[in-house]
Amino acid sequence: MKFPVNLIRNGALALTLVAAAEVCAQTPRLTMGVYPGVESGQESFEVMDRYLPLARYLSSKIGMQVLLVPVRVPGAAMRNMIQGDTSYQLFFGPPIFASQAIHKAGFVPIVVEEERIRGVFVAKQASKLESLKDFTPATTIVMPSPGLLLTILANETLAQQNIAPAAGKRTYSDTAEGIVLALNNDIAEVAVMRDRTAQKLIASQPPRFKIVGLTADAPGFGLIAHKAVSADVRAKLRRAALALNSDSSALAVEVRAGLRTSPFVAGSSDDFAALQRMMDAAALARGK
Repeated sequence: MKFPVNLIRNGALALTLVAAAEVCAQTPRLTMGVYPGVESGQESFEVMDRYLPLARYLSSKIGMQVLLVPVRVPGAAMRNMIQGDTSYQLFFGPPIFASQAIHKAGFVPIVVEEERIRGVFVAKQASKLESLKDFTPATTIVMPSPGLLLTILANETLAQQNIAPAAGKRTYSDTAEGIVLALNNDIAEVAVMRDRTAQKLIASQPPRFKIVGLTADAPGFGLIAHKAVSADVRAKLRRAALALNSDSSALAVEVRAGLRTSPFVAGSSDDFAALQRMMDAAALARGK
């Protein structure tokens, strides 16, 4: 009895797919979420291109397949993780997200950037303000949007200095350009911005601006893993991530170029404890 050629091919293809699925199911794997998921002006495939080398590098070092999943809506992902969703075993992302996952969703730090994140208070060169000691409740300050890291760090610093801006003396902007514009147009006497951003601004226009204070600091981007990931695998992940600092292989160079981070150091929960306290205080102040 002869069977149609297409039927034979389809049957062979089905068997191949089943076999591949069985092999895939038998291969140990970890799903790694990355955030920022889709950055401003970037498509999903661009984010995948940026972070996929990291997944490939970790896979090659730990003997497990690391699957990459960009996260578009971090708030929803965090709520699901807190409620027990274990879709992600690993996560690479910014400190606020990492801190929430560590303290509320059963994650532990693997590595964190060596360079910590800090903001600065910037004023016009002609301003009488020279340091935080010169600030008063009437000092007008423009900051990034409430809930963002630099604003949390700035408000924590003001609280430590017992500086409580009067009503209406704190304004916010969604963009760095808007913050600089507010300072330029005297809408605010002081602007809060990332330290490296301020250095570039001052270097480009030396006579116009000056730094009058530093904010508290926070950990940088970090790789975290769920507690369900075995201690042995977490140790392998840490060794692999730390190896990136000095690995001269083509893949490692590609990984570092995509991540755009400072070198990694071993992470600990203490790195995020102070930040979580600041975040909780900020949320309480906002009535959340």
